[in-house]
Amino acid sequence: MTAVRSRTPPITAPPRTGAGDLASFLATWSGRPTVAIIDLDQLTANIAHLRGVIGPSVRLLAVVKANGYGHGAVIVARHALANGVDALAVATVDEGVQLRDAGIVAEILIIGPIGANERERAIRAGLSLVVATAGFAAGLAKEVRRIGATPAPVHLKVDTGMHRFGCTPEDVVSVARAIVSQPALLWTGMMSHLATADDPDTTFAREQASRFDAAVSALRTAGLDVPTQHLTNSAGTLRFPDLHRDLVRVGIALYGLRPDPAMALPSPMAPVLSIRSRVARVSKLPAGEGVNYGQTYRAIADESVALVPIGYADGYPRTLTGQTTMVLGGRTAPLLGRVTMDQAVVRVPEGIDVRPGDPVIIAGNGAAGGDGAPTLDDLASFAGTIGYELAVRLAARLPRIYIEGGRVVAVDDLTGRQAV
Repeated sequence: MTAVRSRTPPITAPPRTGAGDLASFLATWSGRPTVAIIDLDQLTANIAHLRGVIGPSVRLLAVVKANGYGHGAVIVARHALANGVDALAVATVDEGVQLRDAGIVAEILIIGPIGANERERAIRAGLSLVVATAGFAAGLAKEVRRIGATPAPVHLKVDTGMHRFGCTPEDVVSVARAIVSQPALLWTGMMSHLATADDPDTTFAREQASRFDAAVSALRTAGLDVPTQHLTNSAGTLRFPDLHRDLVRVGIALYGLRPDPAMALPSPMAPVLSIRSRVARVSKLPAGEGVNYGQTYRAIADESVALVPIGYADGYPRTLTGQTTMVLGGRTAPLLGRVTMDQAVVRVPEGIDVRPGDPVIIAGNGAAGGDGAPTLDDLASFAGTIGYELAVRLAARLPRIYIEGGRVVAVDDLTGRQAV
């Protein structure tokens, strides 16, 4: 692997506030009151369950694209590799280089297509690339020779029915030969991607697996030694043990979110991320008066409302308007009026005394103790989307607070990554 120079700040800076348990930390936290809490113990539990599903002979690849599905790619990747994950995958060269710059030396697979001008950076960073055409293989090998790098690791992808990326089954032998004919390339993987692994009807997933196996058979018949095979995503890994092959690629389930709204995750898997804030203002809303832009909500009777500093610029969708709740004082607080760019308003539950600074749970972590708040999956359902989209849209201005063993161990916010 070509050496790379680290440019991402290491987690070594001193804390801005005292370390300790989460409640004590947040009580003295001088940053923004609205934060995402990343429970590294729950991430460990999710990984452990996945390892139990796949067994000791199958490698586990963690997909940490899109900033680790909004959870923080660098910290999640480091923790995952230290707790049972064998390799990583991202979608872009920049994402791969970010991990290399943070000192991560494990295999990093770029699972999407890359541009011709990105090849040099990918090669120099020692990233594994997906090959789907003989032309790309030749161009990549030429670039390796031009810069005098060690052979570039590549995975051959065959399109078994997703019809998005990969060579056709008819072309798999010719593309494989194009790879092995190049000393500048190192063929390390054979892959495909399931399109309907989360569908209750397993027919097409099984058909894709049959097409994949036929492609592997064709390669062996042609005298080619097929390397590591991998086919399953999160849903496929959990539902089809016989399709695990040599390696599984797990993304959304790693974070305790459902691959499909109808597909519950097995216990003890649960969401890794929750979102909390503090009340910014408490005020009276007289009967007949409205709140927020458009005055889409008007009070029928006098009521108290609380302002919570979160909005669609944080990734809390505007389409949640009137659709969900938060937890305030241990009680359900309905969202009133429109979600705006930076703020949202909830009704103060009857019979409780709420003051500015009181804690609010915006998104909970379900079975792991979310105190009745909706999870990201729940919020996604209310917003008419999926948990994947809500997680990856969480903005960088939302500080990530990482906890392990009940204590805060790291902070990642706009001022830079910090140790505690």
